[in-house]
Amino acid sequence: MTGEVSADKTYTQKELTEVFRLAIEDRAKWFYLLLKYAREEGADAESIAAKAITEFGHMKGVAIGSMPDAASFATALMKGHACQAFEMEAEKLEPSESIVKFGYCALVEAWKKLGCSEDEVADLCRLARNGDFGMVEKSPALELEFKQLISEGQDVCELRIRKK
Repeated sequence: MTGEVSADKTYTQKELTEVFRLAIEDRAKWFYLLLKYAREEGADAESIAAKAITEFGHMKGVAIGSMPDAASFATALMKGHACQAFEMEAEKLEPSESIVKFGYCALVEAWKKLGCSEDEVADLCRLARNGDFGMVEKSPALELEFKQLISEGQDVCELRIRKK
């Protein structure tokens, strides 16, 4: 029967990564459309989006737990399917400072497919990063900084995690 899922089916990492990316793209489309229509209604869409995405980041931060140092946070961030979906690589893993590079962003790809301009993509990414900053707020000893961004035309996103 078509569409039937077998409990015995084995998926490749490539298949899982693609499915995960498609789910992220769906999230990006929802975000874009919610923001678009909130703006049309005259709502303070940026403020609402920043609050909602920060709270989402808080939830993710609670799920991974408070991290004592940069290496622990980077390692926790790179667990699971997101690591492959975003093509994450640890460039540096040290307690005082860690650097994680992202070679792919399904959010950016979705916004481009929707026909967003470069400025719109950069703006959407700026708002979406509130999730990352919200997540690190649950690890008060740490701070995040993005040194490069795919949404601004660079080849990778470079996330620096530092111990305060």
